[in-house]
Amino acid sequence: MENSRTIRIESLWKKYRVKTSVSLFRPVYKEIEAIRGISLCHNLDHNLGIFGKNGAGKTTLVKLLTGILHSSSGEISVLGHIPYKLKPEFKKQIGLFQGGKEQLIWDLPAIQSLELSRYIYGFSRDEFKKRITHFSQALDIGDELDQPLRNMSLGQRCKMELIYSFIHLPKIVFLDEPTSGLDIITRSKLRGFINFCHKEYGICFIITSHNVKDITDCCNSCIVLDNGEIIYQGDTTFLLEKHQHEVITLSAKSNDVAREIAEKFGGTTVEDEEVVFESTGNHSKQLICQILAQYEISDFSIKKKDDEEIITEILKNE
Repeated sequence: MENSRTIRIESLWKKYRVKTSVSLFRPVYKEIEAIRGISLCHNLDHNLGIFGKNGAGKTTLVKLLTGILHSSSGEISVLGHIPYKLKPEFKKQIGLFQGGKEQLIWDLPAIQSLELSRYIYGFSRDEFKKRITHFSQALDIGDELDQPLRNMSLGQRCKMELIYSFIHLPKIVFLDEPTSGLDIITRSKLRGFINFCHKEYGICFIITSHNVKDITDCCNSCIVLDNGEIIYQGDTTFLLEKHQHEVITLSAKSNDVAREIAEKFGGTTVEDEEVVFESTGNHSKQLICQILAQYEISDFSIKKKDDEEIITEILKNE
């Protein structure tokens, strides 16, 4: 019997046929391969992040996993179900949130729209009130629940849409660009809410985002997509550490000394007698000691690249 706590993909392809001419009688079509033969097995005990540039196939993959799209070929199984068949028992176990796409009713108070989930998924009013209380505390929501969506800010609407996506406590929630357009404080609260729901309710989140912290703060596992192919699959921390660089900046006594240090140790000279090195692993201390033993240095600093810089470099290089 297939494990009901996994996502399994084998040799999955998704191709689009796109019209490239305006002719009514002799149209010309082009085939686009959005997903190209990927395979994946993910245990739902861990959240999964999906990195990738625009057009890498992230949203297409989410639509395949949720059953919105039918694959061109290959096998796909989510919670032991074939997604595109959209069986009721499958739909009850998943949630979908797409940043910028509204699901709630614009003119109704948010609480009334949210209560629709109680009727759709069949849980009690007491359970509904309990969940609303937990979610409101985690997201720092007050009387906004009694306001219609048209009176809310973007961040407030995003919180309501997020609650609506998984107030029925599914096993998996797919978040496609969940923090797009939000301010830094709201993004931080949403990430905390995601981690709260994962720990409190055991929900697995599948997150695609251009905000790198959405994934690094919430997902132990990740994949990197490029042109519809998986170029990395594994631990998020390992990926970041593998590509971590330290930037060393040294201040020499003169431009001549700076150029000499750069030539000898493979650095780059910049203005004001400064030399810049990029070091991987634990080589920074050793390099600085070698230079200090031979030259007089007035100052130096070591700066690690942040997660966003690392992911940007990975996507550029790939």
